[in-house]
Amino acid sequence: MYHMSKSIYSTSLLFSIRIVHSEGQLKDKLKSPEKSVTGIKPTAKVFFLRWEATILSANHLEKRPMKKWPIQLFLFPLLLLVTACGPKATSQSDVDTPEYHYRAGMRYLESEDYQSAIRSFQRAVDLDKKFAPGWAGLGLSYGLIGELKTGRKHMDEAIDEGKKNPEVRVLAGRLWIAHKAENKRWLKRAVDEFDTALKLKSGFEAAIFWKGMAYMQNYDFSLAEAEFRTLVERKGEYAGRADEMWALSQKIVRAQPGTTAGKRIALKSKISRADMTVLFIEELKLSELFQRFMPPTQTSGFQTPGQAMNQAAPRVPGDVSGSWAEGWITEAMSLGVVEATPDGFFYPAENVMRGEYASAVVKILTMVTRDQSLETKYLGEYPSRFTDVGSDNPYYSAMAVCSERGIMKADLVTGAFNPAGNVGGADALLIIRSVQSSLRVTF
Repeated sequence: MYHMSKSIYSTSLLFSIRIVHSEGQLKDKLKSPEKSVTGIKPTAKVFFLRWEATILSANHLEKRPMKKWPIQLFLFPLLLLVTACGPKATSQSDVDTPEYHYRAGMRYLESEDYQSAIRSFQRAVDLDKKFAPGWAGLGLSYGLIGELKTGRKHMDEAIDEGKKNPEVRVLAGRLWIAHKAENKRWLKRAVDEFDTALKLKSGFEAAIFWKGMAYMQNYDFSLAEAEFRTLVERKGEYAGRADEMWALSQKIVRAQPGTTAGKRIALKSKISRADMTVLFIEELKLSELFQRFMPPTQTSGFQTPGQAMNQAAPRVPGDVSGSWAEGWITEAMSLGVVEATPDGFFYPAENVMRGEYASAVVKILTMVTRDQSLETKYLGEYPSRFTDVGSDNPYYSAMAVCSERGIMKADLVTGAFNPAGNVGGADALLIIRSVQSSLRVTF
């Protein structure tokens, strides 16, 4: 016991020499705490005084017989160690490990279940405070739910603990992609992280894939395709995902979005009702289209956009007022292309179904061609031309018109139209280009 205490005492005393020049200096500082921490950052005050107190006790004990102080000499450094370190979680089973929770967090992350991802990554770092991938996953998860400051803090912790870990650098790059609306240099910083990961691990597929995704988010589709092509040719772990993104990139290039809003929506795997109105107004240029095909002199029941807008505007649904897309939605409603549901709401954030999108497209064709039969001409036909829906479906005629004119297609193998399926942004844009082509218009 004596030798153990002496060893611990010596360690404490050695540290004291590095911080305090004399016992008299230390006593003066402890009598005047404010004076003792002058020039030291507030965050360092507690640490500084804690060590000083230990040193004073050790120096004071040095003057007394060693045999009277063995327990105290052991306790002072021990108390210092306990107060300096936070609590550490204890593993409860063989699978309760940082690595296991990290992998679970990554699965949640890819399925966009961010809260579950946060819980998994948090458990990983609770089990091991120096587990860099856990901190990186936690940082990215917070970034993807909009808490970028917290995400950046955790990512900095990850870089400190694992700057030479390629997985950490990829997750850091992904966090910069999440920063794209707030940081003008997000692309350079993201690509730098992916390039660093590739230097640490040559040919690292995750770095190549997410580098391509960064270019996609910046609408650099040719650069994105080059990255995805590399992965497809390798036929590795990321080949399938890269092939899908390569096809999407080519589809967007064919769709030729002409506005920033169109490019943004083109990247979405499923568009909302609000997105649909933005595409109609910005990419289809609905007002100009109506002005071209519906002159003011017409006497039919149809009206030009100017005539429609001069009439009493339709009541703005409560869930549209204040929405980011309020202007586009109200314009599309005024033109008669979309309307609120029977309960008086528009539900701008809800995903658009293929049947609903076909219905809106055919309504536009009906107004432009003045052929009012388009919306009902195929209802009740027998047999149904689609394998998954009967001709009594309210969207049936619209789906049949779109299919017949090549604007939207049924599955070539099954013959199903999938009216309840989602509409991707690139597909929505290609449908708009097909409408313009069928009307022989360009803007």
